[in-house]
Amino acid sequence: MSSTASLTILLALATAPLLGGPPRSGDLPPLTAKYRIDQTLNQEIDATGAGAGKQVIRFSTTSYLTVRLTDSAGGKVVRAVLDSMKGDSAAPIPTSVMDSARGGEFRGYLERSGRPGRLVAAGNPAAAQVQGLLSDFLPWIRPGFKVGENWADTSVATTGEGADTVTVRRVVTYRATANEGQGTRKAVRIATSHSSEVNGSQPTPQGSAKISGTGTGTGSYLVSSDGRYLGGQWEITSALKLSGSFSPQPVPITITQSTKVSILP
Repeated sequence: MSSTASLTILLALATAPLLGGPPRSGDLPPLTAKYRIDQTLNQEIDATGAGAGKQVIRFSTTSYLTVRLTDSAGGKVVRAVLDSMKGDSAAPIPTSVMDSARGGEFRGYLERSGRPGRLVAAGNPAAAQVQGLLSDFLPWIRPGFKVGENWADTSVATTGEGADTVTVRRVVTYRATANEGQGTRKAVRIATSHSSEVNGSQPTPQGSAKISGTGTGTGSYLVSSDGRYLGGQWEITSALKLSGSFSPQPVPITITQSTKVSILP
């Protein structure tokens, strides 16, 4: 398998943040907020059966986003601008692409229920190349929860075109665990647990390949009493198998994504 195919799998299947909503019904997110996102992604492909040995891609990125929410009928329009993105020396995304993505805009929609749609790059080809790292950034702003409550959400997302599409079914459970302080702010901590199922077809240089597997993860985040998302961290690991004419047996793939989000002053 080529490094291009490996990167495609890594970005296409990077799983969603484990997020939720504010502590009181009627609280609204700020109009504008700035965030720092630190991510580490590790992908291991055991292509021994295909005669290619083991391949490992591990890299880290740091991104800065300015997120603006504008009232709209039935919800809010989301506009996120990538202020900057940098990767370490192992990042398979070229520095020139990250530099060109600077200033790129991502758009989405936040439903009245608080459920966010995926952020999609608008008009900047370089931003579209890093979209997989940022498209699931926004939390579900679920109104009305109280400390001690549990709830769950199921979502289904399909990426790709034609016969080569991948569907990820995710179930995230939430528990509002405690009130606590975050600096000078009061906040509620939400603990989360994630599971997912992956099925579909992934293009490779050797032709279409079937991909399947599962993912698990845990995390937590903080939301202030006025509905401001104060950041959080989570880790998700996916165990996948890729099958095709390039190998007499399925190729195991393990992807681990660690993310930390911090709100900026």
